[in-house]
Amino acid sequence: MKVISDQAVTEFLNKTLSKESILNSFQQTLLKSLTTYSQDSDHIVPPRTVQPSNNPNSDTTHIYMPCISPVEVGLKVISGGPGNNSKGLGFQGCVLIMDEITGELKAVLNANTLTAFRTALASTLGLTKLISPLNAKILPELTAFGVGLQAYWHIKLALLLYEDKIKQVNILNRTLKNAEALAAKLSKEFKNVKFNGFSYQDESSGFIPHVQNSSIIFGCTPATSPIIKQEYLNKNSEFPKFISLIGSYKPHMIELDLDLCKDFKQKGICIIVDSKEHTLHEAGELIQAEFNETQLIEIHELYSDFDATVTDKSTGITVQKIVGLSIMDLSIGKMISNEIGSNAVVVDDF
Repeated sequence: MKVISDQAVTEFLNKTLSKESILNSFQQTLLKSLTTYSQDSDHIVPPRTVQPSNNPNSDTTHIYMPCISPVEVGLKVISGGPGNNSKGLGFQGCVLIMDEITGELKAVLNANTLTAFRTALASTLGLTKLISPLNAKILPELTAFGVGLQAYWHIKLALLLYEDKIKQVNILNRTLKNAEALAAKLSKEFKNVKFNGFSYQDESSGFIPHVQNSSIIFGCTPATSPIIKQEYLNKNSEFPKFISLIGSYKPHMIELDLDLCKDFKQKGICIIVDSKEHTLHEAGELIQAEFNETQLIEIHELYSDFDATVTDKSTGITVQKIVGLSIMDLSIGKMISNEIGSNAVVVDDF
């Protein structure tokens, strides 16, 4: 049985990731699991258990998310709340990977970086299908709303995939200081890219033209009112614009201008999702704009024959919403566990 720390996960990804490995290995593993999920979703990803702590000194909520697919069996557990946030802990969690035949425990992985990476990887599945990293003509900037690990991995994967097609990255956050800190961190890894930090609460700071010069836009914040506004977006249909949202996970949360969502709905343009069922229960944008399953298309469907419209031809805008599934953690966690080598702690007599 392997015990894989967050540092070990990060080191493995940094050593392994490249444009080729993302497209040919990581994406394919995740796509296969999402396709498997779609074939028997209720049995493969059973309902999660969400339970507040019974300890009177704790305001933590515990979430248990099982997965029982033919080739991925295990459990993701995460815990978090205001108390954790005040201590700088955020969500704490782990992913347990079991033998799909016997149920033997094969690995335990810290869920922190794994969660952020698999979510960003899911975003790239829709992104690279709609905007080819090989030959697409795109605007030269990328914009991310948010500064956490999710934003970091979204930016990192996009830069690895699109390479010199992206000249500038704009990081927008409620507080300018944190935006500038993430910009400084990433600038050390990608020395040929210019990084800008802005507060999205200060439109006078000049960030709007930068957003309008972006073909790739990521929403990675738990906002409860729209921060990605229609007027920020480039409406020139000559250039593709792909907006991937991962921040809202409760009905009252919303990152994207609802008028844009309603416009898509009125025009019969589908929003791309990882799971129709889960996004309609969790994603504030879809719930508040009153979408139903017929107005959504799942990521795996993009990779088969489909006749749905996912891009507004008049503006070149595509929207994707990711909420995350335990099978995503299990499939990527299992891949890491199988390939990580000596960075894992092996317990032989567990």
